[in-house]
Amino acid sequence: MSARGVLLRAQDLDAAFAAGWDDLVAARGTLADCFDTHVWAGAVLATHPETAERARIAAVVDEATGRPQSLLALQDHGDGRYTTFAPDRPRSRVVSEQADLTPLAEQLARSGVRDLRLRRLPSRDAATHRLLGALRRTGYDVHARERSHDMLAGVEDGWDGHRARFKSFHTHCGRVERKIGKHGDVVFDAYLEAGDIDTGFAVYADLFPRSWKGPLTDRIRAERLDFVRRAAARGWARLYVLRVGDRPAATYLWFRVGSVALWHSTAYDEELAPLGVGNLAMWRAHQHILTEDPADPPALVDLLPTTTVQKNRLAPERPPLLDVEAVRERPFASAVLPVRALARTARAAAVGRLRARARGRATAPTSPGGTTA
Repeated sequence: MSARGVLLRAQDLDAAFAAGWDDLVAARGTLADCFDTHVWAGAVLATHPETAERARIAAVVDEATGRPQSLLALQDHGDGRYTTFAPDRPRSRVVSEQADLTPLAEQLARSGVRDLRLRRLPSRDAATHRLLGALRRTGYDVHARERSHDMLAGVEDGWDGHRARFKSFHTHCGRVERKIGKHGDVVFDAYLEAGDIDTGFAVYADLFPRSWKGPLTDRIRAERLDFVRRAAARGWARLYVLRVGDRPAATYLWFRVGSVALWHSTAYDEELAPLGVGNLAMWRAHQHILTEDPADPPALVDLLPTTTVQKNRLAPERPPLLDVEAVRERPFASAVLPVRALARTARAAAVGRLRARARGRATAPTSPGGTTA
Protein backbone atom coordinates (compact mmCIF):
# COMPACT_ATOMS: atom_id res chain seq x y z
CA MET A 1 0.00 0.00 0.00
CA SER A 2 1.55 3.29 -1.11
CA ALA A 3 1.44 6.18 1.36
CA ARG A 4 2.85 9.70 1.55
CA GLY A 5 3.37 12.34 4.22
CA VAL A 6 1.49 15.65 4.09
CA LEU A 7 1.04 18.79 6.18
CA LEU A 8 -2.49 20.08 5.62
CA ARG A 9 -4.22 23.35 6.39
CA ALA A 10 -7.85 23.50 7.52
CA GLN A 11 -9.04 24.32 4.01
CA ASP A 12 -7.27 21.23 2.64
CA LEU A 13 -9.40 18.76 4.65
CA ASP A 14 -11.82 17.18 2.17
CA ALA A 15 -14.72 14.84 2.97
CA ALA A 16 -12.71 11.66 2.37
CA PHE A 17 -9.96 12.76 4.72
CA ALA A 18 -12.45 13.86 7.40
CA ALA A 19 -14.37 10.58 7.22
CA GLY A 20 -11.14 8.59 7.32
CA TRP A 21 -9.96 10.60 10.32
CA ASP A 22 -13.12 9.77 12.27
CA ASP A 23 -13.05 6.12 11.23
CA LEU A 24 -9.43 5.87 12.36
CA VAL A 25 -10.36 7.13 15.83
CA ALA A 26 -13.48 4.97 16.15
CA ALA A 27 -11.47 1.84 15.33
CA ARG A 28 -9.12 2.37 18.29
CA GLY A 29 -11.28 0.51 20.83
CA THR A 30 -10.51 1.64 24.40
CA LEU A 31 -8.12 4.29 23.02
CA ALA A 32 -10.87 6.11 21.09
CA ASP A 33 -11.40 9.72 22.17
CA CYS A 34 -13.91 12.27 20.89
CA PHE A 35 -11.21 14.96 21.24
CA ASP A 36 -9.17 13.12 18.60
CA THR A 37 -11.93 13.24 15.98
CA HIS A 38 -12.58 15.48 13.01
CA VAL A 39 -16.13 15.77 14.39
CA TRP A 40 -14.69 17.72 17.32
CA ALA A 41 -11.90 19.50 15.42
CA GLY A 42 -14.32 20.51 12.66
CA ALA A 43 -16.53 22.28 15.21
CA VAL A 44 -13.53 24.15 16.61
CA LEU A 45 -12.33 25.12 13.13
CA ALA A 46 -15.80 26.31 12.08
CA THR A 47 -16.32 28.56 15.11
CA HIS A 48 -12.79 29.85 15.80
CA PRO A 49 -11.36 31.42 12.62
CA GLU A 50 -8.09 32.42 14.29
CA THR A 51 -7.51 28.82 15.38
CA ALA A 52 -8.40 27.55 11.91
CA GLU A 53 -5.84 29.89 10.37
CA ARG A 54 -3.02 28.33 12.40
CA ALA A 55 -4.23 24.72 12.27
CA ARG A 56 -1.95 22.17 10.61
CA ILE A 57 -2.59 18.44 10.31
CA ALA A 58 0.54 16.33 9.87
CA ALA A 59 -0.51 13.02 8.34
CA VAL A 60 0.51 9.94 6.44
CA VAL A 61 -2.21 9.25 3.88
CA ASP A 62 -3.05 6.38 1.57
CA GLU A 63 -2.15 7.42 -1.98
CA ALA A 64 -5.17 5.69 -3.52
CA THR A 65 -7.95 6.82 -1.14
CA GLY A 66 -6.57 9.98 0.47
CA ARG A 67 -7.57 8.62 3.87
CA PRO A 68 -5.15 9.05 6.78
CA GLN A 69 -3.20 6.19 8.29
CA SER A 70 -1.60 8.39 10.96
CA LEU A 71 -2.17 12.00 11.95
CA LEU A 72 -1.19 14.60 14.48
CA ALA A 73 -3.23 17.81 14.82
CA LEU A 74 -1.08 20.89 15.48
CA GLN A 75 -1.03 24.69 15.58
CA ASP A 76 1.63 26.69 13.75
CA HIS A 77 3.11 29.57 15.78
CA GLY A 78 5.71 30.57 13.20
CA ASP A 79 9.49 30.15 13.01
CA GLY A 80 9.22 26.36 13.17
CA ARG A 81 7.30 26.34 16.47
CA TYR A 82 4.29 24.04 16.67
CA THR A 83 2.03 23.01 19.54
CA THR A 84 -0.93 20.73 20.11
CA PHE A 85 -4.01 21.88 18.20
CA ALA A 86 -6.44 23.70 20.55
CA PRO A 87 -4.08 23.17 23.50
CA ASP A 88 -6.77 23.80 26.13
CA ARG A 89 -8.48 20.53 25.29
CA PRO A 90 -8.28 17.93 28.06
CA ARG A 91 -5.89 15.61 26.18
CA SER A 92 -4.15 15.17 22.85
CA ARG A 93 -2.76 12.21 20.92
CA VAL A 94 -1.21 10.96 17.78
CA VAL A 95 -3.92 8.93 16.01
CA SER A 96 -2.50 5.99 14.12
CA GLU A 97 -3.03 2.47 12.84
CA GLN A 98 0.66 2.17 11.98
CA ALA A 99 3.25 0.32 14.05
CA ASP A 100 6.03 2.60 12.80
CA LEU A 101 5.50 6.34 13.09
CA THR A 102 8.83 7.27 11.52
CA PRO A 103 7.13 8.45 8.27
CA LEU A 104 5.00 10.86 10.32
CA ALA A 105 8.04 12.16 12.21
CA GLU A 106 9.92 12.56 8.94
CA GLN A 107 7.02 14.61 7.57
CA LEU A 108 7.27 16.91 10.58
CA ALA A 109 10.98 17.41 9.91
CA ARG A 110 10.38 18.07 6.18
CA SER A 111 7.71 20.61 7.07
CA GLY A 112 10.18 22.64 9.13
CA VAL A 113 8.91 21.69 12.58
CA ARG A 114 11.89 22.49 14.80
CA ASP A 115 10.22 23.11 18.16
CA LEU A 116 7.28 20.82 18.99
CA ARG A 117 5.25 20.97 22.20
CA LEU A 118 2.54 18.37 22.76
CA ARG A 119 0.20 18.54 25.72
CA ARG A 120 -1.13 15.67 27.82
CA LEU A 121 -0.42 12.59 25.73
CA PRO A 122 -1.75 9.41 27.39
CA SER A 123 1.01 7.19 28.68
CA ARG A 124 -1.33 4.19 28.38
CA ASP A 125 -1.49 4.64 24.59
CA ALA A 126 1.30 2.73 22.83
CA ALA A 127 1.12 5.21 19.95
CA THR A 128 2.45 7.90 22.31
CA HIS A 129 5.64 5.94 22.88
CA ARG A 130 5.95 5.00 19.21
CA LEU A 131 5.79 8.70 18.35
CA LEU A 132 8.50 9.61 20.86
CA GLY A 133 10.76 6.89 19.45
CA ALA A 134 10.10 8.03 15.89
CA LEU A 135 10.92 11.63 16.77
CA ARG A 136 14.23 10.58 18.29
CA ARG A 137 15.11 8.47 15.24
CA THR A 138 14.36 11.48 13.03
CA GLY A 139 16.84 13.69 14.88
CA TYR A 140 14.70 15.35 17.51
CA ASP A 141 15.83 15.76 21.10
CA VAL A 142 12.80 14.73 23.14
CA HIS A 143 11.85 15.43 26.75
CA ALA A 144 8.69 14.03 28.35
CA ARG A 145 7.34 14.67 31.82
CA GLU A 146 4.22 13.57 33.65
CA ARG A 147 1.49 16.18 33.74
CA SER A 148 -1.80 15.25 35.37
CA HIS A 149 -3.46 11.89 34.80
CA ASP A 150 -6.46 10.25 33.21
CA MET A 151 -9.54 9.37 35.27
CA LEU A 152 -10.77 6.00 34.01
CA ALA A 153 -12.79 2.96 35.01
CA GLY A 154 -12.65 -0.27 33.08
CA VAL A 155 -15.98 -2.00 32.53
CA GLU A 156 -16.41 -5.74 32.98
CA ASP A 157 -19.79 -7.51 32.68
CA GLY A 158 -21.55 -4.34 31.54
CA TRP A 159 -23.82 -2.40 33.87
CA ASP A 160 -24.24 -5.27 36.32
CA GLY A 161 -20.50 -5.54 36.84
CA HIS A 162 -20.04 -1.77 37.02
CA ARG A 163 -22.87 -1.34 39.50
CA ALA A 164 -21.36 -4.07 41.70
CA ARG A 165 -17.89 -2.50 41.47
CA PHE A 166 -19.23 0.86 42.67
CA LYS A 167 -21.83 -0.53 45.04
CA SER A 168 -21.49 2.26 47.61
CA PHE A 169 -22.14 4.95 44.99
CA HIS A 170 -25.07 2.96 43.60
CA THR A 171 -26.57 2.66 47.11
CA HIS A 172 -25.98 6.36 47.73
CA CYS A 173 -27.81 7.29 44.51
CA GLY A 174 -30.74 5.10 45.52
CA ARG A 175 -31.10 7.11 48.72
CA VAL A 176 -30.71 10.36 46.77
CA GLU A 177 -33.48 9.39 44.34
CA ARG A 178 -35.87 8.60 47.15
CA LYS A 179 -35.10 11.96 48.75
CA ILE A 180 -35.53 13.87 45.49
CA GLY A 181 -38.78 12.01 44.82
CA LYS A 182 -40.36 13.84 47.74
CA HIS A 183 -40.04 17.05 45.72
CA GLY A 184 -41.54 15.74 42.48
CA ASP A 185 -41.37 12.95 39.95
CA VAL A 186 -37.83 12.13 38.84
CA VAL A 187 -37.60 11.91 35.05
CA PHE A 188 -34.43 11.10 33.12
CA ASP A 189 -34.40 11.86 29.39
CA ALA A 190 -31.76 10.87 26.82
CA TYR A 191 -31.32 12.87 23.61
CA LEU A 192 -29.39 10.82 21.07
CA GLU A 193 -30.68 11.34 17.56
CA ALA A 194 -29.78 14.10 15.16
CA GLY A 195 -33.47 15.02 14.99
CA ASP A 196 -33.85 15.85 18.70
CA ILE A 197 -30.34 16.73 19.83
CA ASP A 198 -31.09 20.47 19.47
CA THR A 199 -33.98 20.13 21.93
CA GLY A 200 -31.73 18.52 24.51
CA PHE A 201 -28.95 21.01 23.88
CA ALA A 202 -31.28 23.95 24.54
CA VAL A 203 -32.01 22.53 28.00
CA TYR A 204 -28.31 21.80 28.54
CA ALA A 205 -27.27 25.36 27.66
CA ASP A 206 -30.10 26.94 29.67
CA LEU A 207 -28.97 25.12 32.82
CA PHE A 208 -25.54 26.76 32.80
CA PRO A 209 -26.76 30.20 33.98
CA ARG A 210 -28.53 28.44 36.88
CA SER A 211 -25.38 26.52 37.81
CA TRP A 212 -22.22 27.69 39.59
CA LYS A 213 -20.51 27.99 36.19
CA GLY A 214 -22.49 30.80 34.68
CA PRO A 215 -23.67 30.97 31.06
CA LEU A 216 -21.76 29.62 28.12
CA THR A 217 -20.22 32.34 26.01
CA ASP A 218 -21.80 32.79 22.59
CA ARG A 219 -18.76 31.33 20.87
CA ILE A 220 -18.46 28.29 23.13
CA ARG A 221 -22.19 27.66 22.85
CA ALA A 222 -21.94 27.75 19.04
CA GLU A 223 -18.88 25.46 19.03
CA ARG A 224 -20.44 22.95 21.39
CA LEU A 225 -23.75 22.85 19.52
CA ASP A 226 -21.90 22.27 16.25
CA PHE A 227 -19.86 19.51 17.92
CA VAL A 228 -22.96 17.82 19.33
CA ARG A 229 -24.76 17.96 15.99
CA ARG A 230 -21.79 16.46 14.15
CA ALA A 231 -21.41 13.76 16.81
CA ALA A 232 -25.14 12.93 16.71
CA ALA A 233 -24.90 12.46 12.95
CA ARG A 234 -22.25 9.77 13.64
CA GLY A 235 -24.32 8.23 16.45
CA TRP A 236 -21.83 9.31 19.12
CA ALA A 237 -23.67 11.97 21.17
CA ARG A 238 -25.47 11.22 24.44
CA LEU A 239 -27.12 14.24 26.05
CA TYR A 240 -28.94 13.56 29.32
CA VAL A 241 -31.37 15.70 31.32
CA LEU A 242 -32.66 14.91 34.81
CA ARG A 243 -35.91 16.64 35.73
CA VAL A 244 -37.60 17.00 39.11
CA GLY A 245 -41.25 17.43 38.28
CA ASP A 246 -41.17 19.60 35.17
CA ARG A 247 -38.00 21.42 36.20
CA PRO A 248 -34.67 20.57 34.53
CA ALA A 249 -32.34 19.89 37.43
CA ALA A 250 -29.13 18.49 35.92
CA THR A 251 -27.63 17.75 32.53
CA TYR A 252 -24.72 15.63 31.38
CA LEU A 253 -23.09 15.49 27.96
CA TRP A 254 -21.43 12.17 27.06
CA PHE A 255 -20.07 10.56 23.91
CA ARG A 256 -19.76 6.92 22.90
CA VAL A 257 -16.84 6.47 20.48
CA GLY A 258 -15.27 3.09 19.83
CA SER A 259 -15.34 1.11 23.08
CA VAL A 260 -15.28 4.23 25.25
CA ALA A 261 -18.05 6.06 27.11
CA LEU A 262 -16.64 9.55 27.61
CA TRP A 263 -18.08 12.15 29.96
CA HIS A 264 -17.72 15.67 28.57
CA SER A 265 -19.47 18.22 30.78
CA THR A 266 -22.24 18.85 33.24
CA ALA A 267 -24.36 21.60 34.76
CA TYR A 268 -27.03 21.47 37.40
CA ASP A 269 -29.43 23.85 39.09
CA GLU A 270 -27.63 25.37 42.07
CA GLU A 271 -30.85 25.56 44.08
CA LEU A 272 -31.36 21.80 43.68
CA ALA A 273 -27.71 20.82 44.13
CA PRO A 274 -28.10 20.10 47.87
CA LEU A 275 -30.54 17.31 46.97
CA GLY A 276 -27.78 15.44 45.11
CA VAL A 277 -29.16 15.89 41.59
CA GLY A 278 -25.63 15.92 40.15
CA ASN A 279 -24.71 12.50 41.56
CA LEU A 280 -28.02 10.96 40.55
CA ALA A 281 -27.80 12.31 36.98
CA MET A 282 -24.21 11.07 36.69
CA TRP A 283 -25.16 7.55 37.77
CA ARG A 284 -28.26 7.46 35.56
CA ALA A 285 -26.01 8.46 32.63
CA HIS A 286 -23.68 5.57 33.47
CA GLN A 287 -26.62 3.19 33.55
CA HIS A 288 -28.00 4.35 30.21
CA ILE A 289 -24.75 4.33 28.27
CA LEU A 290 -23.73 0.92 29.68
CA THR A 291 -27.09 -0.73 28.93
CA GLU A 292 -28.23 0.84 25.64
CA ASP A 293 -26.44 -1.81 23.54
CA PRO A 294 -26.22 -5.07 25.53
CA ALA A 295 -24.39 -6.78 22.67
CA ASP A 296 -21.61 -4.16 22.62
CA PRO A 297 -21.34 -2.25 25.89
CA PRO A 298 -18.45 0.15 26.43
CA ALA A 299 -15.29 -1.40 27.83
CA LEU A 300 -14.07 1.84 29.40
CA VAL A 301 -15.61 4.84 31.16
CA ASP A 302 -13.48 7.97 30.64
CA LEU A 303 -14.15 10.87 33.02
CA LEU A 304 -11.37 13.10 31.62
CA PRO A 305 -8.31 14.41 33.47
CA THR A 306 -9.73 16.68 36.13
CA THR A 307 -10.24 15.72 39.76
CA THR A 308 -13.48 16.07 41.70
CA VAL A 309 -14.91 14.24 44.71
CA GLN A 310 -17.34 12.47 42.40
CA LYS A 311 -14.64 11.38 39.97
CA ASN A 312 -12.44 10.17 42.80
CA ARG A 313 -15.19 7.70 43.66
CA LEU A 314 -15.86 6.55 40.11
CA ALA A 315 -12.47 6.61 38.35
CA PRO A 316 -9.92 4.42 40.17
CA GLU A 317 -7.55 4.00 37.19
CA ARG A 318 -5.29 7.03 36.73
CA PRO A 319 -2.45 6.48 34.26
CA PRO A 320 -0.22 9.54 33.79
CA LEU A 321 -0.46 12.01 30.95
CA LEU A 322 2.74 13.31 29.39
CA ASP A 323 3.75 16.76 28.25
CA VAL A 324 6.30 16.38 25.46
CA GLU A 325 8.82 18.84 24.03
CA ALA A 326 10.89 17.94 20.98
CA VAL A 327 13.46 20.17 19.27
CA ARG A 328 15.54 19.73 16.15
CA GLU A 329 18.39 21.82 14.74
CA ARG A 330 18.32 24.06 17.83
CA PRO A 331 21.35 23.13 19.96
CA PHE A 332 20.72 25.65 22.73
CA ALA A 333 17.06 24.70 23.04
CA SER A 334 18.08 21.02 23.19
CA ALA A 335 20.52 21.73 26.00
CA VAL A 336 17.96 23.52 28.17
CA LEU A 337 14.98 21.21 27.52
CA PRO A 338 14.91 19.77 31.06
CA VAL A 339 15.17 23.23 32.63
CA ARG A 340 12.52 24.62 30.31
CA ALA A 341 10.25 21.70 31.16
CA LEU A 342 10.71 22.30 34.89
CA ALA A 343 9.85 25.97 34.49
CA ARG A 344 6.68 25.10 32.57
CA THR A 345 5.66 22.61 35.26
CA ALA A 346 6.15 25.21 38.00
CA ARG A 347 4.17 27.80 36.06
CA ALA A 348 1.35 25.34 35.35
CA ALA A 349 1.19 24.39 39.04
CA ALA A 350 0.93 28.06 40.04
CA VAL A 351 -1.84 28.66 37.49
CA GLY A 352 -3.63 25.55 38.75
CA ARG A 353 -3.57 26.84 42.32
CA LEU A 354 -4.98 30.21 41.24
CA ARG A 355 -7.73 28.52 39.26
CA ALA A 356 -8.59 26.30 42.22
CA ARG A 357 -9.00 29.36 44.44
CA ALA A 358 -11.28 30.99 41.88
CA ARG A 359 -13.25 27.83 41.03
CA GLY A 360 -16.36 29.01 42.80
CA ARG A 361 -16.47 32.12 40.61
CA ALA A 362 -15.37 30.49 37.33
CA THR A 363 -17.45 30.67 34.18
CA ALA A 364 -17.45 28.33 31.20
CA PRO A 365 -14.20 28.18 29.19
CA THR A 366 -13.67 30.75 26.48
CA SER A 367 -10.85 29.03 24.67
CA PRO A 368 -11.57 26.55 21.88
CA GLY A 369 -11.99 22.88 22.54
CA GLY A 370 -12.32 22.97 26.31
CA THR A 371 -14.80 21.15 28.52
CA THR A 372 -16.72 22.21 31.55
CA ALA A 373 -16.15 19.89 34.48
